Amino acid sequence: MQADKLHYLKIPDGQGGRAEGVRMVYVLAGKPYVDVFGTFETARADVTGKNPYLQYPFVETPSGEIIYQTLAIMHHAGHGTPAWPSAPASLTRALSVALGGYDLYQAFGGFTADDLAAKKKFEERRLPQYFGALDEIYASRDFAAGSAPCFADCIAREAVAWCVRRNDAARALLEQKPGLAAFQRRFDAFPAIAAFLDRQAAARAADNGV
Repeated sequence: MQADKLHYLKIPDGQGGRAEGVRMVYVLAGKPYVDVFGTFETARADVTGKNPYLQYPFVETPSGEIIYQTLAIMHHAGHGTPAWPSAPASLTRALSVALGGYDLYQAFGGFTADDLAAKKKFEERRLPQYFGALDEIYASRDFAAGSAPCFADCIAREAVAWCVRRNDAARALLEQKPGLAAFQRRFDAFPAIAAFLDRQAAARAADNGV
């Protein structure tokens, strides 16, 4: 099977961002991909003509088709595999988690570091809202759609990890959310994901922009 090319901006200490969740869906789906990293200097030129939204990530298939927007890429990679639930009820449950995780990611990225009022609003309102919801959901079931991980868990895992790596309040709040913390451990221990995380850790030891 030929590999898709995952185009993503190289960010020092970024630890993947949205593209990391996309990679995890490829891993869960058992489909190959190769990273193609852009730089800030070439970003505009790289996405022009490839993604009308002019942003990363986007995927180039072996046939030359371009697929953009994170959820669409995840559907492309996971459809027909357990990474994208086929049963309507399971997909609905998964989407309710996926969009909540995406909202968390967006809320945390919606202000600059020096915007203290927005930071306070996030920490006092949005962070408890989204962490609380995910904690409640994952306390009731192992993964977003049920007993097996899927694309939604990749989104939730990375959104939470993104916040925790960069925000002290998020780090402290996670310790108070046993359902969410247990999910993080459960997801990271899933064999395919655990092997992926080990590979990523080794790659970042050599290049922290991976």
